[in-house]
Amino acid sequence: MSEERNGEDIYGDKHKEANEPIFSGIPTFLKLPEADRDELDEEDVDVGILGAPLDTATTIRPGTRYGPRAVRAASTVPSPPYEHFNIETGVDPFDTFSVADTGDAAVSPGDTRQSQLNIEDAVYEISEQATPIVIGGDHSISYPDIKGWAEANGYEDIGLIHFDCHADTGEDGLTGFKYDHGAWVKRVYDEGIMAGENYTLIGPRGFWPGPDTYEDMRDAGMKWYTAMEVGGMDLDKIVEDAVERATDGTDAVWVSFDVDVMEPAYCPGTGEPEPGGLIPREAIYMVREVVKALDPDDFGFDVVEVAPQYDVSDTSSYNGGITSGFANRLIIEVMGSMALAEKGLESGDPIKPEEPLGPTETTETPADD
Repeated sequence: MSEERNGEDIYGDKHKEANEPIFSGIPTFLKLPEADRDELDEEDVDVGILGAPLDTATTIRPGTRYGPRAVRAASTVPSPPYEHFNIETGVDPFDTFSVADTGDAAVSPGDTRQSQLNIEDAVYEISEQATPIVIGGDHSISYPDIKGWAEANGYEDIGLIHFDCHADTGEDGLTGFKYDHGAWVKRVYDEGIMAGENYTLIGPRGFWPGPDTYEDMRDAGMKWYTAMEVGGMDLDKIVEDAVERATDGTDAVWVSFDVDVMEPAYCPGTGEPEPGGLIPREAIYMVREVVKALDPDDFGFDVVEVAPQYDVSDTSSYNGGITSGFANRLIIEVMGSMALAEKGLESGDPIKPEEPLGPTETTETPADD
């Protein structure tokens, strides 16, 4: 993807500058440079951020059209945009990748299908030149995301790792529209570019879809780990299985993250909250480990279903809220793990205390008689 370099090489004098307050300027993702989608190669961009502000394929609470704006707002934290050293993993993605915000795909609230085709075109354009990271929008955008990405790169067989409260494998979605946010996995499967054996769902719970759909998924070779199973299992085992399945005989892997997989106490800003979800440490850890095990040159990611108006800490999206802040964090974690994978490393170089963690062992001297 890119040669060995550091953030200062990539971004110049701005590397360590927080050059303006978070409430000033145009809120691109992390206040990174804007780039036209047809110029990413020319600008030497490795990762292209795209907003897909579509929510007319949702079926319960609308509002994810504001997701890209809210996630961008939440990303403008008081930190230099070109320097994000993770104190836990010891890696800064901006020492490895040039990242740019390519704006939003064109959507028309009155024409859902055309909007999805526009998203597909935008992802195709990015994917010809860079790795796409897409901010939704409702989950219906993942079908055009994956289709555009796969066609741009000539992928014939892809793996899919899907974090979600719902399977989204309905034949006609939730209300009879075959392109709604509850049917996109089935649309990808029907394209013939994904076999059931290369699909893993992490975190489903609740009451939809019903048993007939899950029986069809089982017959297709699909696999899932419910939220309760995630809570009771070794996360590394889940990650290992999902990665093995996704990479078995495939050309590339897409990771799709629906924020309703999370316990709504942590991510309330979504259209279909369901109690009993993942906690942030589980989700962040699994995303880190999954992406670290994948080839960053044959990879794509989207995070969807952020609906900021339902977020208890977000009344304006001027600086994001709990849920949009979590989505922002996931994107930075994804880029950090991509950087580790690019360098062939299991971990970076986090700064640790001189003394070992935990209480200092002491040898007690017996008291004199």
